[in-house]
Amino acid sequence: MTIAIEEIAKAIDLSPEELHRRSLKAFLEREIRTAQLDVADLQDRYGVSASAELVAKIEQGQIYSHPAWEESIEWENLEAYIDRLTQLQAQVI
Repeated sequence: MTIAIEEIAKAIDLSPEELHRRSLKAFLEREIRTAQLDVADLQDRYGVSASAELVAKIEQGQIYSHPAWEESIEWENLEAYIDRLTQLQAQVI
């Protein structure tokens, strides 16, 4: 059985629009936090604070390129994802 947003909103004394807004906000916050935790894992793993620093260490031969190179790309993608989510978050009124 699927429960409609209207039923939930009524049960918790919110308008459907407010519940929808809060739900979007919570989703975006959770996604940002999850991506930030993934970035923090990479920072800890390689002992660097930025993806560019990881790339520099790979290029200097201080860190073996596999799987670090792939993870530097993942890190850059996570940063871009966080940026997109943050922009969307600013639009949620």
